[in-house]
Amino acid sequence: MNQSIDLSDKGLAGMLNDCSIDRIMAMDSDWRIIAWNNTAEAISGIRKRDVIGKKLLEVFPLYAQDKDMITAINLAFSGIRSFVPAHKEFFNRQHYENHFIPLKDADDQLIGVMNIMHDVTQRIRAEQQLHQLNIALKKKYEQLERATDELSTITYITSHNIKEPLRMVYSSIELLIRAEAKVLSDGGKANLRRMQASLNRMNLLLDDIVALSGISNPAEEGTPVDLQEVAQQAILQLDQKIRANDVRLELEDLPVVNGHRQLLNYLFFHLINNAMRFRKHNEALAIRIKSSEEPMPGANPAASFPIKYTRISFIDNGTGFHQEDAERIFLMADRSPQKYASSGVGLAICRKVMMAHDGYIQAEGWPGKGAAFHCYFPSHIDS
Repeated sequence: MNQSIDLSDKGLAGMLNDCSIDRIMAMDSDWRIIAWNNTAEAISGIRKRDVIGKKLLEVFPLYAQDKDMITAINLAFSGIRSFVPAHKEFFNRQHYENHFIPLKDADDQLIGVMNIMHDVTQRIRAEQQLHQLNIALKKKYEQLERATDELSTITYITSHNIKEPLRMVYSSIELLIRAEAKVLSDGGKANLRRMQASLNRMNLLLDDIVALSGISNPAEEGTPVDLQEVAQQAILQLDQKIRANDVRLELEDLPVVNGHRQLLNYLFFHLINNAMRFRKHNEALAIRIKSSEEPMPGANPAASFPIKYTRISFIDNGTGFHQEDAERIFLMADRSPQKYASSGVGLAICRKVMMAHDGYIQAEGWPGKGAAFHCYFPSHIDS
């Protein structure tokens, strides 16, 4: 037999209250409990018939010790909605936040207050987990700070305490060659020159390690940097090597980017120098540096505000490399056969410089034909 649903205001309100997942209680102006839904009964274990008609503080005397709760109830009886957050030290608030809502009749007269008790157990657990994660993150950060301090110390020792003995050894060998030139055999002189070359290589490696350790996300904001000027400065620094190897260098007009001039100088210096390291014996080396605007890889070209990159490409006709090695060559551990003096850290520095500029670098190689290194700098969003 079908049962009809009571759709009167009173019947519907009671049904909705009993269907709520929140605990709901209501009291009249004398603080007597006039409503107690099924959820409140199930969770508290107090039956509806045992609380209806009784005063709040008679059923729950511990409420009197919670000044925030009493204040919130009084505010609701004055016509103002109020809220009391969960609090582990107070009764009925360990895992519940309490909302107090004034109840008014059809004539807008205050007749009571409804109390909605919302279970926030999951949120409290999430907050506790987040707190633990923050503690763990703080410990990791402190460990990182200590490691950074240790790295700074090692860098200082490298740049000051090791380079000076190397310089003295190099100078001593040079003095020995000059002073004992008459008695030294050609083979002996050649061995000493090879020792000097090794010392030079070690000195270059120390310079690059110091530079690499000093590159991070700079604390200072980037400023507009003219890459044309940066390129010309790097070319000037490498002028002797460029002339000695008869390098043909083509420099197109380069744009201004937001960045850090010293780091960008490292970038251009090492990429040009890297091209000269891997030139072919039987062909003059040509290096071309150009710029273009490129969309962000994977971006929707029809987007309202497409993100674009300024791409600076360094293209050469040197020995090249296999494309499967395109990632490996940026690793400090990579030790490809080298003909020209270099530390082998240059490309690692280039990648770190691009990361410090919120960009990235990619390499393309064609064995026996040449290579291209593409540096991507974030551009302004198109308006």
